[in-house]
Amino acid sequence: MDYQKAEKEFLRYVKEFDTTKNGIAMKISHSIHTADLGGKLAKRLELGKEEQTLCKALGLLHDLGRFTEFKENGNYNIDSTFDHALAAINYLFKEGHSKDFGIPKKYESIFKKAIYYHNKLEIEEEHLNKQELFYTKLLRDIDKIDILRQEASSYEWKYDEPSKEVKKEFFENHLIDQKKVKNETDRLLLELAYVYGIYFKESYQLLKDTDNLELFMSVVVVTKEKEEEFEKIKENVRNFLEERMNTLC
Repeated sequence: MDYQKAEKEFLRYVKEFDTTKNGIAMKISHSIHTADLGGKLAKRLELGKEEQTLCKALGLLHDLGRFTEFKENGNYNIDSTFDHALAAINYLFKEGHSKDFGIPKKYESIFKKAIYYHNKLEIEEEHLNKQELFYTKLLRDIDKIDILRQEASSYEWKYDEPSKEVKKEFFENHLIDQKKVKNETDRLLLELAYVYGIYFKESYQLLKDTDNLELFMSVVVVTKEKEEEFEKIKENVRNFLEERMNTLC
C-alpha cells in the first residue's frame, strides 16, 4: 500500500471542510497523530514494512466520517445517532473512494472491519477472521492512546460528581457505555476508562511513553473537596496500566 497516496488524498479530502473550525482541525490532528502511532506500534509488534504502512493508513483514515458528522451537526455529540465509523466505510467503499486512497483489494475487509469496530463498545469477534481481528484491536488501541492527547488539548475538563453507575463501572475496570453517561464527569471517566480497553502490551508501553494519560489527568480541574476522590481515580488507572504492562505476554 502506498501511504503517500493515502495521505495526499486525505489532505485533499479534508480541504472540502472548513479547516478553520476547531472541530475539523482537531480531527485532522487526531488522524495524523493516530497514523503516526500506528507506525510506531507496528514496529514494536515487529510487523513488516507493508504491514507498518497498513497500520499507518488505518490510523489516518479511521475517522473520515467525523468530518461529515461535524459539518452536519456542528459537534461530536456522544448522544448522536450518527455513526461516523459507518459513514467512513460508506464513503470509502459504497461510494467507491477506496481507490483514491490506494487501498488494495486484499486489505478491503481489514479496513471495513477495523474502522467499523473502532468506535464500538466491544468487538463482535465471531464476525472477524484472525487477521481482521488483529488489525481491529490495533486500531482501537492507537485511537484510544491519541484520544487522551486530543481531549487534553481540545477541551476543558472538571471532576465533579459522577453518576453511581458510571463510577461503579470505572472502579470495576470496565469500558463505559456512552449510553450511561449522564454528565460531564461521567464523560471524563469514560475517557479515562479507555485505558481498560487496550489489547497489546506494546500499546500500554506506547501509552506510557507518550505520556498522554498523565497529560489528560493533569488538565482536569478538581475542587478541593473532590481532590481525594480524584487521586483514587488516577491511582486506579495508573495501577491498571502498570499491571497490564507487567502481565501481558
